[in-house]
Amino acid sequence: MAVGFETAVQTKLARIPGFCMEDVMRLGKRIFSLALAMAAILGWVGCGGGCPTATLSSTGSSTGPGGGVTTAGTLCGAGTTPPPANGNTAALLYYLGNNSILGASLSTTGTFAALTTTAATLPSSVGSDMAVVNKKFLYLPQSDSSTIQAFSIDHGTGILTAVAGSPFPSVSANSIASDPAGRFLFVGSDTTGQIAVFQINATTGALVAVPGSPFSAFNLDFAHTLAVDGSGKFLYAGQGSHFLPIYAFSIDQNTGALSQVIGSPFVMNVAGVRTDFTGKYTVGLSGIVGDNHLYVFAIDATTGALAQVTGSPFATSANTPYDLRVHPSSQFVYSFGQDVNGIVAAIEGFQLDPTTGALTPLTGSPFSGLPTMADCKWDQGGGEAFCASATAPAFSILNTNTSTGALAHTVTDLSVTSSSVAFVPTD
Repeated sequence: MAVGFETAVQTKLARIPGFCMEDVMRLGKRIFSLALAMAAILGWVGCGGGCPTATLSSTGSSTGPGGGVTTAGTLCGAGTTPPPANGNTAALLYYLGNNSILGASLSTTGTFAALTTTAATLPSSVGSDMAVVNKKFLYLPQSDSSTIQAFSIDHGTGILTAVAGSPFPSVSANSIASDPAGRFLFVGSDTTGQIAVFQINATTGALVAVPGSPFSAFNLDFAHTLAVDGSGKFLYAGQGSHFLPIYAFSIDQNTGALSQVIGSPFVMNVAGVRTDFTGKYTVGLSGIVGDNHLYVFAIDATTGALAQVTGSPFATSANTPYDLRVHPSSQFVYSFGQDVNGIVAAIEGFQLDPTTGALTPLTGSPFSGLPTMADCKWDQGGGEAFCASATAPAFSILNTNTSTGALAHTVTDLSVTSSSVAFVPTD
């Protein structure tokens, strides 16, 4: 989390009646002390949304996700059959390097290696997150130039080719998400609070701003996290602080234009939410050190309104979550946290009840036998989690049992020259 964003949030909170500067400073020491894990608190900028079949983040079914954003923050493509439990699928990983997007591949035999050529050259190294849409196109917002870099993906070589017309003008974007069908791209700004919306050309990947874009809402100052529900009907914007409400918008199914839903913004005590792929639930966290809970909200399928489910919030272990991911099957939720000393802790996993929205710990959670990860993002099939190490500039792969949610570390890690907040896998 950039210092500028931290200062801006503190300034806004200081203007809230009854909220004293001591509270602001306490918030600065607690919420924003989490500049850890490469992204600091809520490194989920740009993550969210869902893929129908089963985002906060994932889903699971026999047919696999069919588009949109996964719990890991990656964007789903066309539906694919999930791999066998703990099996390796051919996949690609892209991550932000020094003025470039670099790549790596996972072979069907389990070899994880860097691509031999640079995937794409960029004008700068600025980028909070990137997204893959329909497994065909990669998008990276660059806030310094207020543009979106767009590339087509060659799955044979991993090479990225700039989409004609790229980079595309945008707001000074930090977060990114798409609808499940991959028709619309949404990017949010921490600078202006605006949300720009684009129609995606399904053949070329070119972006065209929808009428009325960028969209604004009263007192929405930080479009810090974006999440599209699994039905593709609603967009949720979090502001990076539990003191600030969650904004909800309905998405025009023809144009992609946004309109605020009735009752929005919602005061929910969370800094942001991720959605599952069923379109039924969002999962959030407060980001306050000492709040060892995940919050689950049911989505009204007609209005998009959010209501806390029975039993929420649900306790994690002794660790405070700073990020979370929903598995592409929507069966599991994984949280990333820190202990009382501010040290990144083991990944925790939970079963998400499809009927009630309740969370129950997975067998083996917390997964203390695995390397410590700052963040993980799943490929669309859900068989592999691509994770940024919390202890070294490296990426790891965690094989995921799509029946039980269990995680295993069997693939040799990939060392990189520097850690990056912005990364995304695709199968």
